[in-house]
Amino acid sequence: MIHARVALRPYSEICAAMEAICRRHGYGVLGSHNVGDTLRSKGIAYSGQCTVFEICQPVHAAAILASDEQLASALPCRIAVSEHEGCTTVSMVSPQRLFEELSHSPAVQQLARTVEQETLAILEESSH
Repeated sequence: MIHARVALRPYSEICAAMEAICRRHGYGVLGSHNVGDTLRSKGIAYSGQCTVFEICQPVHAAAILASDEQLASALPCRIAVSEHEGCTTVSMVSPQRLFEELSHSPAVQQLARTVEQETLAILEESSH
């Protein structure tokens, strides 16, 4: 259910480029959370780096919400960039698998397949 790629670029470079990469694929970055810094600020010994980007394609989000407003809890999509012991990875939960579990609507499932393809392209570009 999780797609992950070992990145060829360093963590900081991917994080700096994420907004532009998403924009090229028709998505926007709604926000980002530096989970590593947050954990360390709470006194938790976390030695890695991890930033989660919340991304959205507004037309797709509106269509999902029009189908079932309760699906809002599964929005937006998230892409995580993490670095541990010198290895950087880019990962995301499969939108297609997630929405297969949450909705029986054929329209939602078709849209989830589209979102899967588009976000996988973002994952691929960001990891290379």
